[in-house]
Amino acid sequence: MYQKIIANTPKFLMFDLQPLIENKNFIFGADYILIRPKKNGCILHLSSTQIPLAVGQLVLLAPFNPFKISVEAVNNKITAGDALHFRLNALGQTFIDSIQFNNIKNMLDHAKQGLLFDGEELGPLFEIMDNIENTFDFKQLLNILMLLDQLTKTKPQQILETHQLAFSTTKRTENRVDLVLQYITSNLAEPLTVTIVAQQLHMAESTFSRFFHTHLGVTFRQYLIEQRVKQAARYLVSTDWTIAYIGAEVGFSSLSNFNEKFKTLLHVTPRYYRANYLSLRENIDNSQSIQGQLQKQFHQWQTNVVV
Repeated sequence: MYQKIIANTPKFLMFDLQPLIENKNFIFGADYILIRPKKNGCILHLSSTQIPLAVGQLVLLAPFNPFKISVEAVNNKITAGDALHFRLNALGQTFIDSIQFNNIKNMLDHAKQGLLFDGEELGPLFEIMDNIENTFDFKQLLNILMLLDQLTKTKPQQILETHQLAFSTTKRTENRVDLVLQYITSNLAEPLTVTIVAQQLHMAESTFSRFFHTHLGVTFRQYLIEQRVKQAARYLVSTDWTIAYIGAEVGFSSLSNFNEKFKTLLHVTPRYYRANYLSLRENIDNSQSIQGQLQKQFHQWQTNVVV
């Protein structure tokens, strides 16, 4: 008999600390979840796998891993602990792709199989969790980042087995994201629109727009402009093409539009950029020199710039 699975996408931007309570149906959500049982007798169900949880443990689950919690209690509304739901897309893709975020990103990738942490070294993590509140204070964002950073330094006691449903769904989503990004990269010079790219996934425009923003953390238009500017910056250093030719080559409709978007993101004109970073051409065989410079500059760019 198949278990009923319901979707669950709470309305929050970065994180939400919820009480851990029993739920009758499998929850299928698009968020990372850190489960902290505060009483014994909790059982975590991952498809066909059941894992008894105890006080002093933490469980990290990745998005699209169906799960449910059962509690040994008559009242199924009894609070059994904390469930910290959090999302990465609120941080912006540039931040997530940064070198400084690598350890956290690798840990979250491994969470696709479910990670169980246990031991005395979890004490500092519990102290951070005790200070997390559902407020808009900046320190709460710092608490989340410190919590994730501390968790990367703790070795999981167990990798939890999950049903193939979780893996196949997550993999299918990853494949669709990769398909979109590859299509954009290969067609930067073309007049790309939401309609054109949505057709690649056989999605309606509105559905595609939500899908893209959910998984990339930025709008389709913002991502497209960023990629065009990044590619233009590489051409400015690695080729002798004219600035007008480069703008057209990466898909900008006019030289003025190219100059405007380039300066908005990198705070300098294409001409100034070429003149000041031409020295990178000396290391042109090492593409990391250009990539590193671009990453540094995009780190300085505010992700809330209106494009």
